[in-house]
Amino acid sequence: MTTHDDKYFKFTLTKDHSVGLYNTVVDDVYHSIYGALEEAQEKFIEPLDFVNNFSNQNHIRVLDICYGIGYNTKALLKKIIQTKYKGKVYIDVLEYDKNLVTISPFVKDTLFKTYPEISYILSYSFLKQIYENRNNVNLIMSDRNNRKFFEPFYCSLMKKYYYLGYSYNPQSKYNSFLHNIYYHCISQRIKKPLKSFKLNNFILTPYFDDARKTIKALTNKYDIIFLDAFTPSKLPTLWSLEFFNELFRLSSPNCILVTYSNSVAIRHAMVDSGFFTGKLFDKDNRHCGTIASANADLIKNKLDDYDVGLMHTKAGIYYRDNDLSSSAQKIIERYEKEKSESNLISSSQFIKKHKTEKNLCHNMI
Repeated sequence: MTTHDDKYFKFTLTKDHSVGLYNTVVDDVYHSIYGALEEAQEKFIEPLDFVNNFSNQNHIRVLDICYGIGYNTKALLKKIIQTKYKGKVYIDVLEYDKNLVTISPFVKDTLFKTYPEISYILSYSFLKQIYENRNNVNLIMSDRNNRKFFEPFYCSLMKKYYYLGYSYNPQSKYNSFLHNIYYHCISQRIKKPLKSFKLNNFILTPYFDDARKTIKALTNKYDIIFLDAFTPSKLPTLWSLEFFNELFRLSSPNCILVTYSNSVAIRHAMVDSGFFTGKLFDKDNRHCGTIASANADLIKNKLDDYDVGLMHTKAGIYYRDNDLSSSAQKIIERYEKEKSESNLISSSQFIKKHKTEKNLCHNMI
C-alpha cells in the first residue's frame, strides 16, 4: 500500500458533501456514507465536551489512531478554533498509509471555505512528507476520476509544485508552497482573528507504521484518544486486550478515549485494561459508539447491569494479541477457537433470560 497504482482505496462523496473512502483490500469504508465530517463531529468530538473538560488546560495531547484523511483531527481543530482555545495542541497521527495523510489537507471536506486555516495547519505539519511523496500525491490529485474530490485551488497548486523548479533546493520549494497556501487561506481572510489564534500552537507528528509497533514505542500521556480503526471483525489487530492495555498506559488521568464501536467484546477489553466505559448516543438517541476514561466522573452514560452482563457471555470474549504482532488471521482464529470452546452462555440466552427476569419483576409490582 505504498503507491497509487495499487488502487486499494476509492473516493466517494458522502451525504454531507464531504469526501469519503472505501478500502478495497479490507472491504470496509473509512467513513459513514451519511457524512464523513458529520460522523467525526457526532461520534468523536461532541462526546469530548471540549469546553468543560479541556479548555482550561495549558496544552492538550491527542492520539489519532487510523487518521485516514483526517476527519477526526480536522473536526477537533474546528472545535479548537471555535472555542478560541489558546494553549498548545500536540497531535500524534498514526496511519499506515502515507498517501492518505499527504492528500488529507487537500480533499473536499466542506471546511475549506469557512475554516481554511485547518488545511494550512495540516499542510504545514505534513510538508516534509508531502514533498517526499509528491509523485503519488500529484498522481492521485491529477487523476481525471479524482479531481472532483479535491479543492480546485490545491489541484492547481500541487501541479505547479510538482512540475516547477526548486529541484535541488527543497527548502525553497517548501517556502514557496506554504507561502501560496498561507496567502490564499490565511492572510486575506482572518487577520484580526489571528491575534488570538496562533498557527504555531499546533504541532502534528505523523507516524507511518503498524500502529501496534508505534504504540509500544510512545511514552507521552494523552488527553484525547481517537480510535477509528476498521471494523473489528474484519481487522482485529487494533482491538485486542493487549492494545487497550497500551492505550491505558498512555492515558493521562483525565484522558477521554472515543470510538465508533458498540461491540460488547471491545467494551469488555476496555474494562479489563483499566478503563471506565460508557455508551455514546447520536441525535436520534441511538447507540453510536463507546467512551472510555481512567476517570469515572468523565463517563456520562455508564454501562448498566445489562451491558455488564453481556460482557460475561460469549459475545464478550475479546481479541487477544499477546505480543502485538500477530496477523489478523491468527487473531481471528484464536478468537473463534476460544468462543467455540467456551462454557459461557450465548448472548441470545442471556438476553432471553434478562427479558424473562425483567417481566417477572414488572408483574410483581
